[in-house]
Amino acid sequence: MSYDLVGIGNALVDIEVRVRDEFIQQHAFTKGGMTLTSLEDQNKLLKEFDGAAHKISSGGSAANTVHGMRVLGANTYYLGRVADDRYGKHYTEDMQSCGVGFPGPDAADTGTGTCLILVTPDSERTMLTHLGISSELHPDNVDETIVKSAKTVYIEGYLWTGEETRAAAIKMADIARRNRIPVAFTLSDAFVANAFKEDLLDFIRWKTDILFCNNVEARAMADLNDDEKAFDKLKHLAGTVFMTRGKEGSWVGKDGDDTLAVEAFPVRAVDTTGAGDLYAAGALYGLNQGLGLKESAIIGSYCAAQVVTHFGARMPAHSHTDIEKILDIYSE
Repeated sequence: MSYDLVGIGNALVDIEVRVRDEFIQQHAFTKGGMTLTSLEDQNKLLKEFDGAAHKISSGGSAANTVHGMRVLGANTYYLGRVADDRYGKHYTEDMQSCGVGFPGPDAADTGTGTCLILVTPDSERTMLTHLGISSELHPDNVDETIVKSAKTVYIEGYLWTGEETRAAAIKMADIARRNRIPVAFTLSDAFVANAFKEDLLDFIRWKTDILFCNNVEARAMADLNDDEKAFDKLKHLAGTVFMTRGKEGSWVGKDGDDTLAVEAFPVRAVDTTGAGDLYAAGALYGLNQGLGLKESAIIGSYCAAQVVTHFGARMPAHSHTDIEKILDIYSE
């Protein structure tokens, strides 16, 4: 079987809860960012929400992108590790029910990773992540046959937080490059860009064909405080860069070419979880269909706008999957 996209990342079950800004301040969390935490600390926080409405779904940055491309009609596969526990079984069933290829649970002592997502009234999401068995993803989990069957591979920056997970990501990129398969990479978080800058600069320069980031991550990666200068520096490194800018839309461009600007689709944001992931899904789908950079960025912008209109990191059921209609909506 061939796949339009094969992604790799930390397979995490998302647990989303609505909170007030005071809760974020009280616990001194980094609003809008991701913090690694323990299962014990997660459970303590969950007790504070006892009885509060929350949503549980299979997640992880690259997993959201892979799922989003599947919704648009692509054939996709996701490489990640979950345990043979209730969360791992939920994750596997959820991915399979969506038609995403997935290796299934591991019989291991370490439990499935979880991400507690705190959503404030301004729709911003703050993530507290317990990696669990996802942090034990290693190069042997990268199936060369599956990678070689891909039109594009997609790698998340969060894998740089562990030596084995980083090695798995690099192995996947190396297989892809040997087989002339484009490598797409997402910086994932400014924390990742700041903590692993030198390694990431080398990976972007030598192993990445398409880079996804937001403007905060771009500035962190480029060591610059100006969006335009940071974007130009990353274009020179990666070749092709898609950079999201929140309500300001996004930029896309290739090294040596002019920057193309795409406006955001106007929507009322409820939850920004997965916005960047779904942007990548739409953009990669456009490229996969042979569309140009601007058209691909428009599809990405549409998918990002759709996902923020409801709770969770999945495309709403009413979203258009007809690419021509999406492009027509943008041009209206």
